[in-house]
Amino acid sequence: MTRRPPDAHCSIELDHWSRYVDGEFSSRECRRCEAHLESCAECRARLRSVEQTIRACRDAGRVTMPSDVRSRARQRVKDLLAREPAAPAPKKRSTRA
Repeated sequence: MTRRPPDAHCSIELDHWSRYVDGEFSSRECRRCEAHLESCAECRARLRSVEQTIRACRDAGRVTMPSDVRSRARQRVKDLLAREPAAPAPKKRSTRA
């Protein structure tokens, strides 16, 4: 990552900052990211957006399915598994001569 004029558009993708937050970079790469963040307001905003999204997902937690819905779903899966397997599709004949 290089320094650039403040009015230049940064080409670093959002996925890059997601990988940074997820800890996928080496310590050297992290230092380069942090140095870049010092001079790039656009990337600081992208990083904040990634962090806020991750926080929102974690805060949402796990939704518990109502017991009646869970029971119906389990029964439906059991019913589908109890069915006899469908006959295999007929093999296509080769049209090569």
